[in-house]
Amino acid sequence: MRPFLSILLIIMAIMPSLAQNQHITLDLQRVIAMASDSSLTAFRNKNMYLADYWNYRSFKAQRKPSLTLNLNPATYNRSLISRYDSNSDMDVYREQRSYSASGALSLTQNFDPIGGSFFVETSLDYLRYFGASTYNQFSSVPFIVGYRHNMLGFNEFKWDKKIEPMKYEKAKLEFLYNTEGIASYAVNYFFALAQAQSQYKLAKEQAASCDSLLVIGERKYKIAAINKSDLLSLRLDVVNARNSITTAEVAMKRASLNLTSFLGIDRNTDIDIILPGRPSPISIDPNMALQMMHKNSYLILEKMQTVTEAEKQLDRVKKSTRFNATVNASVGFNQQAEKLGDSYSDPMRKDVVAVSLTIPLLDWGVGRGMRNNATNNLNVAKIDAQQKIMELEQDVIVTIDELQSRVNLIESAEEALILAEQVYKENTARFLNGTCDITALSQSQQRLLNAQNGYLESMRNYWVCYYDLRKQTLYDFQLNESLSDIFDFNNLR
Repeated sequence: MRPFLSILLIIMAIMPSLAQNQHITLDLQRVIAMASDSSLTAFRNKNMYLADYWNYRSFKAQRKPSLTLNLNPATYNRSLISRYDSNSDMDVYREQRSYSASGALSLTQNFDPIGGSFFVETSLDYLRYFGASTYNQFSSVPFIVGYRHNMLGFNEFKWDKKIEPMKYEKAKLEFLYNTEGIASYAVNYFFALAQAQSQYKLAKEQAASCDSLLVIGERKYKIAAINKSDLLSLRLDVVNARNSITTAEVAMKRASLNLTSFLGIDRNTDIDIILPGRPSPISIDPNMALQMMHKNSYLILEKMQTVTEAEKQLDRVKKSTRFNATVNASVGFNQQAEKLGDSYSDPMRKDVVAVSLTIPLLDWGVGRGMRNNATNNLNVAKIDAQQKIMELEQDVIVTIDELQSRVNLIESAEEALILAEQVYKENTARFLNGTCDITALSQSQQRLLNAQNGYLESMRNYWVCYYDLRKQTLYDFQLNESLSDIFDFNNLR
């Protein structure tokens, strides 16, 4: 038993260390895929879309026939009521007790083109009186067919049929827009860690180099090949290099934590970054990009929705402040009897036709003011939509030009990095043979660090710019596919 406990304790002791030594290798595309699928931001975007999806499903359900059962199973009433007594020629209070129940089943179908509603109903009422003259009574309506319509009024159904599909389409495009926004965040976190790892690696290399140079410098100082000031500078470089390692390590841990938190993975995971290669130039037709932007931008659709809602409000105001007429017509049968079966025997015809008119005669300009206000709001909405479209078009053109420039900047940064590495190696070799002073060597070290940061920064800027263009147009310029056409929204439900 004792050996078993010892083995168990050893396993429990090494398990935390195993959990802390998880490694994962990530390239840029995998980071973007993980962020778009598993990050908290992606989860939020998905649920925002699903909320709009179910709102649209509710709208579609409201366009279908609705069947409703209304029940009032029991109502008991005991009260004193005023009655006329012919014997005493006066009103007297008498106790009355009654029990009633009712039920109705109705089928309703809205008719969107003109805004009316067809209905079919059947109902049954029961009433029982208690007292000196106790009796039962049933009242039935076997069926009744009718139509309700606001003839000259506001048609809510017609406008909802325009706006609700627009809202749902906007929700889909906004989901894709936010997904591409996640890609931009992923690019920033990815290159932040890549830059921090590169600085940490370079800091360790420079520290090792400074240690070696200090050993060589101390030898040269002993033979008077360098002065004491140069030796102290070498020692200072060693101290600064060790401090740089500590600073770079803290920055690397912070960048790693930011990326793991964003991706939703264990914060103790060690991540090895694989940098993407130099991107190939992409030929982008500005006219095609603008066409995709007009097709896929949820911001444009949002403005079009605002214009349509302003038109709806203007229509509502116009028809609510002028002559209005409503009609309610129905035809069916009804009957009443003391027995349930008799209440359905030989039913009588029941016809209802009701017409109501509303004519504002004097409102002291209230209606006119409401109509003018709604008209002005519509004009403002149209102007805002035009301005927003112009701004989006300008952003697309600028982003295309910037993307082409970013490719050239990457080439220049890569060339600068190669030259900086060559200069640093050359100055290190020259310092070893005594033909280079410490100042030139330190300058070459700093230039190498700047070149490394500049290269990574240029790569980051390019990919951020590329995904910004994808976000603006919802178009994959590498595969030449519209993101809204290839995305399967059914997988989100």
